[in-house]
Amino acid sequence: MFEVTSSQFLGEVFGSFTLLALGLGVSMNLNLKKSYSEGNRAAISGPLSWGFAVAMAIVVAMPFNSGAHFNPAVTISFATAGLFPWVSVLPYILAQAIGSFLGAIAAWFVYGSQFHATDDSKTLLGVFATNASVRNPLYNFANETLATFFLVFISLVMVTPKVELGGVAGSIGLGANGALINGFLIFTLGMAFGGVTGWSMNPTRDLMPRLVHQLLPIKGKGDSDWGYGVKNAAIAPICGGVLAAGIYLIIKPYLI
Repeated sequence: MFEVTSSQFLGEVFGSFTLLALGLGVSMNLNLKKSYSEGNRAAISGPLSWGFAVAMAIVVAMPFNSGAHFNPAVTISFATAGLFPWVSVLPYILAQAIGSFLGAIAAWFVYGSQFHATDDSKTLLGVFATNASVRNPLYNFANETLATFFLVFISLVMVTPKVELGGVAGSIGLGANGALINGFLIFTLGMAFGGVTGWSMNPTRDLMPRLVHQLLPIKGKGDSDWGYGVKNAAIAPICGGVLAAGIYLIIKPYLI
């Protein structure tokens, strides 16, 4: 029997929905034709906006007490580190997939006019899913692995109970009070690694919008490029997260 309450399941659904609707909305706003922000290529805009999308998703999810994962790589890694029950992994991933799929649908719907005005297939896929700025199997895979390693490792450190803040034992946590910290974490990772692959770090963040791209009748959309997505936006993040969990288990006794 799955050890996930209906409240936790809904928290992951609504949180993932919020993350994808806001995050993809940012991408569509910056890239689709006839959008007010079309052509805004400031390097800070994408990572900062996605960071705040994550923060808002955490705020939405925390009243449901789900832990605000929104990411199969995070869920699997926390289970590997012994901080999350393995029996709950699959229902969490299902909830994340549902929320991400619906979020991508919502963002696409409101930008319908801009999709009709955009005729570049690379852009039409890029507002949904990640891609490499330069295709190189080694560097692309390594970038997503390393980015997710830092995402998970820093998150694990934040929830370590031994951490003391202002003399009070506790953890930084992934709750509403830590939403801004997590937002800046995503922003920092985007600024550090986004230039290589768009820093997916999250299988459902990439694969569910990629599925939406394939299923929707978008004129001139081209191929959904599943080969790249599965390898670099799904397998690599999981590898990076599990690696972070393994190192965390080794150093955990030394954390104060």
